[in-house]
Amino acid sequence: MEELRLGDQLVRFNREATAAAYRELPFGGADRCKCVYCRNFAAQRATVFPQGFRAFLDQLGVDPDKEGEVYDMGGTDGSRIRLTGGWFYFVGELIEKGESLIPAGDFQYRFQPSFPQPPASFGKQVAAIEFFTQVPWVLDEHPAG
Repeated sequence: MEELRLGDQLVRFNREATAAAYRELPFGGADRCKCVYCRNFAAQRATVFPQGFRAFLDQLGVDPDKEGEVYDMGGTDGSRIRLTGGWFYFVGELIEKGESLIPAGDFQYRFQPSFPQPPASFGKQVAAIEFFTQVPWVLDEHPAG
């Protein structure tokens, strides 16, 4: 296991085990859900994450096309921008939780202890990278709220 500090957080991670776990997953959470919010996210998944964050995911062995979960946090009336959160799993553990979000423009992220129901391919020692961003609405179908 390697250690990595991110702001005021410290984790141990196993890049090879994480990459192997992702190879066993057929698709990400947004593709599994198929609700209108997840379909909107999946339609632009390749451009939602800043390049630096994608490089960070690669360092951990995370496949950026296979998020564990994505969720919609709403938008303002008439806005075509949706506040969106989600997370990616990785094999490892959070050593120092900290409180800070790492900013990258409108995108923010941090380590979190494991979220509910990580896929079995990750084993028993699992943590997550939680992210928050603003996602433009690109589908012809409009969200409910």
